[in-house]
Formats: sequence, structure tokens, C-alpha cells
Amino acid sequence: MKKKHSKSGATLIEVLIAVMLIAVAAVVICTGIFYSYKTVMRSRARLDAQGIAFDKLWEIYNQPLDVIEYMASAYNTDPTSTSTPPGSVFSDQGFIQWAVEPDPDPDVKYWKITVQVWAPSNSPLFSVIGADGTVIAVSPEPVAEYQVLRYAVER
Repeated sequence: MKKKHSKSGATLIEVLIAVMLIAVAAVVICTGIFYSYKTVMRSRARLDAQGIAFDKLWEIYNQPLDVIEYMASAYNTDPTSTSTPPGSVFSDQGFIQWAVEPDPDPDVKYWKITVQVWAPSNSPLFSVIGADGTVIAVSPEPVAEYQVLRYAVER
């Protein structure tokens, strides 16, 4: 009587190929998850920055005319900086930059109020971080920016 050898199970090569395919799939899925998380956090930070800029803009806009005039002359259109609120996504590491520019035309009286919110320079969301943890490039644009004209009329 002849014994039959039956092949059951997988060969070593088949197992290695399956493990490699699972590892590639895991890397692709993890990369997608990390990219999605960074996109969601960047969107959250932009939304928070827009809220901060909007609040600061209306805080300046609602000042009395003499205060607005003083701001335009005292700061001489140089941007003024304050740190972002501690409760924001940037904590107090980001900064709010604002300026009140007077109207160049003497016939029409208005002031241009500009508010920008900048992320911290070491923010992984808006800068490029190298392998050693140092900042390679900083985003050249503010995270949020608003401008409005404030005319010289009482409300």
C-alpha cells in the first residue's frame, strides 16, 4: 500500500507574503489616520483663530472715535502684538497682531482695522518640523486675518 502525503497548511513563502501585505496595509491605515487627525486639528485651529481675530476686531471697532483716533496716531500704523488667550488651541504661544491705519484721503474720514492671528513658530500644524525636532520652515501666512473700515460716524 502506498502512503499518500497530503499538503495541508501554507508554505513559509506564503506566510511571509501574507505578513508583508498585512504590514503594508497597517502602515497605509496608520498614515491615513495620522493625516486625518492633523487635518482635523488644523481645521480646529483655523476656526479658533478666526474666532479670536473676529473678537479682537470688534473689540477695536467698538471703541469710541477718540480712542480709535488715538490708536491710529499712537501706534503709527505699526502692528501691535498680544498673545493668544490661554484657552485657545495655541494656548498663549500664538500671537494676535493688529493695526489701525488712518485714511490717506483727508476728505473721507475712516480707519482701516486689520487683525491677524499667527500660530506659534514651533507649531507642528503650521510649520515643517525636521527629524531632529527643529523647525525647518514657518508658515508665511497668518492663520486668520480680518479687515474692516471704521468710518467717523457716531452710532
